[in-house]
Amino acid sequence: MEEGTALSGNINVVRTARNSVVNNSGLISNTFLQSSLSLLKKHIAIRENELSEIKKELVLMDKGVLHIHRRGDRFEFGYRETDSGKVREITGDIERIHSLARLAVIEERKSLLELQLKRIESIVDRLDEARYEQRLVKKLRRYNEAGLDLSRILFTKEQNEWIDEPYNPNPYHRENLIYSTTNNMYMRSNSETKIGSRFELAGLPYRYDDFVEIGSDARAKAYRSEAGPFHESYFADFKVPNLLGGITVHEHLGAFHVGNYGDSSLKRLNDYHNFGVMEIPGRRVKHSEFTWSFENDVRNAKDLDQLIARILLPGVI
Repeated sequence: MEEGTALSGNINVVRTARNSVVNNSGLISNTFLQSSLSLLKKHIAIRENELSEIKKELVLMDKGVLHIHRRGDRFEFGYRETDSGKVREITGDIERIHSLARLAVIEERKSLLELQLKRIESIVDRLDEARYEQRLVKKLRRYNEAGLDLSRILFTKEQNEWIDEPYNPNPYHRENLIYSTTNNMYMRSNSETKIGSRFELAGLPYRYDDFVEIGSDARAKAYRSEAGPFHESYFADFKVPNLLGGITVHEHLGAFHVGNYGDSSLKRLNDYHNFGVMEIPGRRVKHSEFTWSFENDVRNAKDLDQLIARILLPGVI
């Protein structure tokens, strides 16, 4: 396709995220949840393995609670026996002191891992494939067959207002928009079209190359006066409504190894992280709702589905 044709009717018009949806295939429910479950179960396995190793070590350790007392300019150490409750002096026993300190640390780590496992397992329970197939997928498929827009069902009223709100894509260097997605959305790299096409296949509305204004709050203005100038605006690669009620701002760092691209990318992510970005009125984009990907994240359909899962459940998986 000639360059002029590629740009014709694609860039010079105001868009909405709704324009990006190619169909209501229902993959938003199937593919996304399967990827989510796979990632969540992987997190469970990692934590279960660490918890198992901690429990093995705890069995072999002497039980007791380390006591630290300051006497003048020196510290004295003791330990309280678990059974008797007596506190015994161990100031000269360096090995015992460190052993009891490690005991306290790994017991706290054990408690943390158990809480994390409980939280993740509760999410897996909610996303259980059998029950989901029986209940939620069945409903979504029925709604889809009836011609309903799944995005209007899965996303909140505020998110759908955002989806229908007109936006103007990045007007700079339009000659670089030479790669096309399934739904004929023209982008600046082949890797970006892989992400965009996967969104479209899943029936996910998204904005491409949309304006991001940062640094408009008081904290950012104070930082600007102290630390000098910083970027107050960018054009984000993608913005996607997520299943937590917000908007995920996603950057694909496809040329991280080229020139100063890596430094500018890290600067952008730092600015996103530190300063206020408002997408839905009254609701700032949270730190966890800024996501990014590299070339390894778009190698195949499986990787792309896992990326979609991270974007739709930012900070959860």
